[in-house]
Amino acid sequence: MSTWKYGMIKVAEDHGEDVCELVEVYSQSGLISGPYTSFCRPFLTSIKCLQMALKDVELDGINTWFWENGTFSWNQNEYFWDWKPSKEENEE
Repeated sequence: MSTWKYGMIKVAEDHGEDVCELVEVYSQSGLISGPYTSFCRPFLTSIKCLQMALKDVELDGINTWFWENGTFSWNQNEYFWDWKPSKEENEE
């Protein structure tokens, strides 16, 4: 089993509607079941990858954990979202 999967994460709100981004979420703890606390651009190279992404998103729905636990900003240079956690993971 893998320590990553595809996810649809909430990154913003626009006129009361969620704005979402398809990403790969992964567990830095190395556990198969998460917690999924990091993400990166999705690597979609085939129809099989697209099917896997669809299946993962259909199973999990919209992931709001990042939205609820940090702040997003659009990175003009990377054309992708930057995310800053609300608090350091080491803080209790």
